[in-house]
Amino acid sequence: MLLSNLLKQSLDTATLECWQRERTATALTGVAVRLHAAGLSLRETEAILRLLGVERSFQAIFQWVTSAG
Repeated sequence: MLLSNLLKQSLDTATLECWQRERTATALTGVAVRLHAAGLSLRETEAILRLLGVERSFQAIFQWVTSAG
């Protein structure tokens, strides 16, 4: 799946209550969850977010994944 498709589909998660009051933009958390679901490790997902200018730990990404269900 292309990154542009991941970004487009991630915007659909903006209405989920589990993302409210987060310090990271909803679209970015959605992209991170989808990257991990696509088979990337938590650390690989962390590295991609870092390339996008987002500094979050793999533990934070793990929490996003578990919150998303």
